[in-house]
Formats: sequence, C-alpha cells, structure tokens
Amino acid sequence: MKKRILLVFGLFSLALVSKAQDSTRTELLKDIYIKFELPRTWSEAQIRQTKSESTIYTYTRKLGDKKKAAQATLSILVEHIKPSTSIRDYSMKGLQFFQKQNGFKLKKTFVDTDGRFTLPYTIGYEAEYLDAQGQKHHLYILHTIEFNHGAQVLIDFPEDQYFLHEDEQNQIMRSLRYER
Repeated sequence: MKKRILLVFGLFSLALVSKAQDSTRTELLKDIYIKFELPRTWSEAQIRQTKSESTIYTYTRKLGDKKKAAQATLSILVEHIKPSTSIRDYSMKGLQFFQKQNGFKLKKTFVDTDGRFTLPYTIGYEAEYLDAQGQKHHLYILHTIEFNHGAQVLIDFPEDQYFLHEDEQNQIMRSLRYER
C-alpha cells in the first residue's frame, strides 16, 4: 500500500514539474549573455536595432480575454557603455528618462542582496507612472552592467493587473542571470 501511495505521489510530482517546465521558455540575449525564464503567455521577442547600435527586446502579454484587453510589457535595452561606467552612474542616467514621465514616482529601490533578483552589479526600482490615457502603471526597472554592456530591464503592468500577476513578475526577475 505504501509503495502505491509513493508511486502515485511520485507520478503526480513528475506531472507538476513537467507542466511547470512546459509553461515557460528560456530566453537568451546573446549581446549581453543574460538568460531568463519567461512564461509562454508572453509573445516572442520583437528585436529592434537603434541608430546608436543598441538593441531593444520587447515582449508583450495580453491581460484578459476582451478585444481591447490590457497589455503588459517586458522591454530590455542593451547598449554599449564605457568600461569605466559604474552601476550607480549608469542607473542614474537611465532613470532620467522615466523621471520625465507623467506621474512618475519611485516607490522602492533594491539590490541583488534583497532577494528580488541575483544579477550582480544591478540596481532595481519599483515605480509607478501614468500613461497617455491617464491609467496608472506599475513598473519594475532594473539597471545592470556586464563588461562593456549595460542593460535596462523594464516590466510594465497596468496597476489594476499588477497584483494579479505579481508572482509572475517576481519569477521573471529572479530568473535573470548571466550565462556565457
């Protein structure tokens, strides 16, 4: 009887692990060697090169079933930086753009030792802003540097959807890692 229970429990556990693995995919940003797990509910990356030879990766996620459902966005800007650039200087420069946004407010600052993410040389922020239609958005901003590259990772959810998907956002941030 014990063997049957253990067998059933083992099969059930295997099915849960398999389902969890099937529900995510691994993304690798080759220009900075950042790897992360992304739920399959997110779109494939749209990749755009800028005039300054930076790369912007954009992933979107439809939130809800309505025709005009809200949308979440994960954007990652990868750019060349001077080797002497400190994470503090890179982050302060990166925040300047956001500080100009309507209703922008920094709510919290965190680093890799806070447990939200494990990327070294990274500073993170939790913030909010108002979009062009006046809707409040919740935003995570991560600034990281690796060799001669910097990256700005943005996870943007409409405020009314943020708490419904908070675990998903935290899992994405925790999965970020450098891999060469």
